[in-house]
Amino acid sequence: MTKTTAHGLMLLAAFVWGTTFIAQTTGMETIGPMTFTAIRYLIGALTVLPLAIFEARRVSLWAHMKADRRFALQTIGLGFLMFGGIGLQQTALQYTDVANAAFLTALYVPAVPLIMWLFMRNRIDSRIWIALVMSLAGSWFLSGNAEILQQWGDFLVATGALFWAGHIIVIGIVMHKLNAPFQIAVFQSAICVILGAVPMFAIEQPEFADLLPVAPELFYAGFLSVGLAYTLQLMAQAHASTVLAAFILSLESVFAALAGWLILDQYLSYAGLLGCTLIFAAVLMADVIPESWYKKRR
Repeated sequence: MTKTTAHGLMLLAAFVWGTTFIAQTTGMETIGPMTFTAIRYLIGALTVLPLAIFEARRVSLWAHMKADRRFALQTIGLGFLMFGGIGLQQTALQYTDVANAAFLTALYVPAVPLIMWLFMRNRIDSRIWIALVMSLAGSWFLSGNAEILQQWGDFLVATGALFWAGHIIVIGIVMHKLNAPFQIAVFQSAICVILGAVPMFAIEQPEFADLLPVAPELFYAGFLSVGLAYTLQLMAQAHASTVLAAFILSLESVFAALAGWLILDQYLSYAGLLGCTLIFAAVLMADVIPESWYKKRR
């Protein structure tokens, strides 16, 4: 696979992830957020399952989990962290706009090194501190003057970004111990299904007829976003430039904002645009621009 092809596949993945925010929003017209999450991840798990079964012929996730209790707990933790991130994000979309949710979710990028500094005592570069300040300023411009309900939604998304940051850290640890991405994807998706099914049946109590009107959204968010886009990323990232890969995948928030404007007529104020710009610049500073650029200028 050429680098151009790899970058194109990742751009497609970012587009799917960005536009999935639309499906997540319109998909709650007849069902609740936990129902949407549980069904979405069930579809995603079933999509990746054939690849996981094929992968298991080479290396078994289950065997490694039985042999290493610490590894098993870390792998289970992936599912809980993913559910925390997606559950808060999905709930928040009842109150906030697509652009707000997308850009505030991107806060996980500068949050990762901060969490690693707090809990693992990893060195944190000066540019990360700058990115964090920019992120906080951007968050304020994005939701500081919004109505109370939208601020609540934005708070849920920002809190969910911490779960996504934790997920990124733990998945790096797990993948370093065992290179079984498809089995891990199915396993963590299955945990999301179980955790989402509890409030789905206990609180939301949907009927089968409630699922039919939002079946296209569930298919898009489950098959295309959880299943196909994740697979495209796994296929492409090994053949792509690291810097360009990070930049292309961060375009997810831009695609989400454009889709919210074109499809849902959700407009950003000038302050909101400034907030999105600051957060996007912070993401680029934290994840894309090489540290050597800063060192050369000192």
